Amino acid sequence: MTGTSDNSMTKARLAGLIERDDQWATLETLLTDSLSGSGRVALLTGPVASGKTELLHAFGEASGVGFVKATCSAFERDLPFGVASQIFHPLDAPDEVGELLDAAARSADGPTARQLHALCLALLDLTAETPLVIGIDDVQHADSSSLHWLLYLIRRLGQAKVLLMLSETASPRAAHTALHTELLRHPHCRDVQLAPLGSLGELFEASVHAVDAMALSGGNPLLVRSLLDDQRLCKPRDDGGLVIGPSYRRALVSCLHRSDHHVLPVARALAVTGEQATRESLGRLARADTETVASALDVMNEAGLLCDGWFRDPAARGAVLDDLSTQDRKEMYLGAALLLHDEGAPATEVAPYLVMADHSENPWMVPVFEEAAEHALRDEQIDTALRYLELAHRACVEVHGRAAIAAKLVRVEWRVNPSAAGRRLGTVVPAMRAGQLSDRDVTSLVQPMLWNCQVDESTEAMDRVRRTTTSSNGLRAMELWLACSHPTLARRATSTPETVKTRTVSLTSGPMLKAVTALANVLTYGNNDASATDAEHVLQAARPSDSGWWGPESAMLALQALVYADRLDVAAQWCDKLLDEARAKNLAVARAFFSCVRAEVSLRRGDLTTAFEHAQNALDLMPAGGWGVALGMPLGILINAATKMGRHEDAASFLEQPVPEAMFQSRYGLHYLYARGHHYLATSRHYAALADFLSCGELMTSWGVDQPGVVPWRTSAAEAWLLHGANRDEAKRLINEQLARLGPDASRTRGVALRLLAATNQPHNRPQLLQDAVVILEEYGDQYELARALADLSKAHQALREHRRAWTVARRAWHVANVCDAAELCEELLPSRGKVDGEDAPAEEKPADPIATLTDAERRVAALAAVGYTNREIASKLYITPSTIEQHLTRVYRKLNVKYRKDLPADLHSYLPSTA
Repeated sequence: MTGTSDNSMTKARLAGLIERDDQWATLETLLTDSLSGSGRVALLTGPVASGKTELLHAFGEASGVGFVKATCSAFERDLPFGVASQIFHPLDAPDEVGELLDAAARSADGPTARQLHALCLALLDLTAETPLVIGIDDVQHADSSSLHWLLYLIRRLGQAKVLLMLSETASPRAAHTALHTELLRHPHCRDVQLAPLGSLGELFEASVHAVDAMALSGGNPLLVRSLLDDQRLCKPRDDGGLVIGPSYRRALVSCLHRSDHHVLPVARALAVTGEQATRESLGRLARADTETVASALDVMNEAGLLCDGWFRDPAARGAVLDDLSTQDRKEMYLGAALLLHDEGAPATEVAPYLVMADHSENPWMVPVFEEAAEHALRDEQIDTALRYLELAHRACVEVHGRAAIAAKLVRVEWRVNPSAAGRRLGTVVPAMRAGQLSDRDVTSLVQPMLWNCQVDESTEAMDRVRRTTTSSNGLRAMELWLACSHPTLARRATSTPETVKTRTVSLTSGPMLKAVTALANVLTYGNNDASATDAEHVLQAARPSDSGWWGPESAMLALQALVYADRLDVAAQWCDKLLDEARAKNLAVARAFFSCVRAEVSLRRGDLTTAFEHAQNALDLMPAGGWGVALGMPLGILINAATKMGRHEDAASFLEQPVPEAMFQSRYGLHYLYARGHHYLATSRHYAALADFLSCGELMTSWGVDQPGVVPWRTSAAEAWLLHGANRDEAKRLINEQLARLGPDASRTRGVALRLLAATNQPHNRPQLLQDAVVILEEYGDQYELARALADLSKAHQALREHRRAWTVARRAWHVANVCDAAELCEELLPSRGKVDGEDAPAEEKPADPIATLTDAERRVAALAAVGYTNREIASKLYITPSTIEQHLTRVYRKLNVKYRKDLPADLHSYLPSTA
């Protein structure tokens, strides 16, 4: 590089200019020529905000000769000789010049050639002895009178010591102006072009910031400077990335406003319509022809505002939209919607623009909103679907269509906010009574009505449908659902006993009919494999966000069928799967439903803490007001779990929660009554407990759903009689009746019944009955009931003075009770850990510890078996097969010289693996 070039680079850098060394050198050459008496013109061109003004001012100030400057503005184009006046004013021109300017400006027909010539001579006289640099910024906005004078001046600069610098924003239109035409004719005129910056590495501390800034700015100096300001003024990003702050947004909008007047409307149209917009659609929205649109896009691309016709970052698009007033923005969104609709765009593209325009005043919008809502439901965007349906309802003027949309709003909102859906029913019920709803719509409203305790309205709805519809899957599903969940209403609505009887359904039936049929079969006929299989089929196809009438309700009913059928492991697996999916999609109501069923599963397994947490989570996700009559389920679980954990004050506080009266005429009320009865039983209010248990029995018998899988009221009533001591015979009758209804198959309820039956037998018969109960409860995994059976077995051995065995079983009972957080039962068993009936545990000689003969694997298996885990649960915890567990236990029994799991020494507890 030559010394002159090096010197130019140094001067440009000292002036704060980056990558403008060549332009500076060109201007120095032109200045040198002008000082030797050969006037020169420099036209500084470049995209908007490319640094033209900075270069013009910096070079003029550094030129070492006189420097005058003028700034043109689009707002002053109608001010005659406004630019010329800015140039003459600092030159101390004679009064005659001012008079000449005034006279020329007042001329109705514009300045005459004589006046223009006189003004040129006046300027040349002023520079005859004193060289001058003139800088005119944004010359494209100069008033016409001043432009005419400049053209005269340029033609007369031949031997003047003048350097005239003009800056102009490059655009296709500027290339064809009279000024450009004149400049191209003169050899002493030079075009000095300013390109975007090519590298930003020296400006940003982090190289990654420099790369990102180039991508965001396209090298536009103003945008680069704004990003530097954002890094300095804004809080750093947590990930260390480039901050895109208010300075960048303001600078980008400023560039658009400084561009030709046709650029901003196109930029706004592009921001509104999106990247897929065509030039034709942009032109229609911006009210410009395609040539103008193409020109505007070229200008924005060259200025770094766009990249390949689209904004470089969402923040840029947002800045353009924010620059619009609220009303202008709405009008543009409406214009975009009309444009898309006229072009035949799908509803999913048109509807968002109508929403943003907040406009729903035309009937053609109704089908657009309805179709878009259907798509939103399929894509699990419930809130979006609700918004579309609300706008469709507002736009619809036809009464039947308006009523149908209102009914759909109830159905959809019920899935995200049941209580809000209930409030919408007030506008739908009159439409139903006026006959404006189809039978399908009326049927779909029954569940929300009952959920929100509108029993009379739901009865009226079902009566209307039954009068006009003889048979349909929707009606059949509703009849079965009523029989399962609201049996009182089902029986009041129809006297046919077939309502509670079920048949198989075809494979093509909907998920709701399949789910409610499976549940009805379990409630009517008890635990059976076919119903459990049907329930699993429903769950395999279930989605928490299902867009059908019932939403997640069909999955919840299928899960309840599995729970009532004692398929707790399967129910737990499906609950966890559906909960994960609902959590990922942020579906609060579905999560509440599945958390409630998961809580019930945990309660029946004796996992009290987990049951409590899931039930509390269900109420957190959907507060009590949203549960309607179903509140009995999560509230009942909280009461029951708190009671079994010995937290009686907590249970009492849950009982103070107001509940709807209609709940007690639904299946959900059975769970509440049953839980309340156990709280009364645990707090020695035996008659109150007995009343609740017998009420459950009366309701279940009258409804035809007397199955212990729902609530085993007979065993609980028997326990109340036994604890009260008033009628042991009635207790025994209820227990035997329960065992007879169960048949020979093992079940949780059978294990509980055997434990209570032992209490009605002679002491010498009790151990065998209790051992049988323990085996069953171990197999079914109910830790709480297992702990109670072990505690009773310990007492039975103690009554027979089998102290060592009583002590061993008591220790095991304590460990099991401790695992399931049954604090009160642990307190009851604590004295037995070291003493039995006040006597020290029998002293024995201390032979070599037989546990030491076990391998590590055998000790882990034996420890879990000793505290009550089933083979299947142990296999799951240790990640080995059940057959391997059986092999380990066979060797353990032989080494420890025991025959049964119940005889395993309690000392094995210290070897429990951490996973237990």
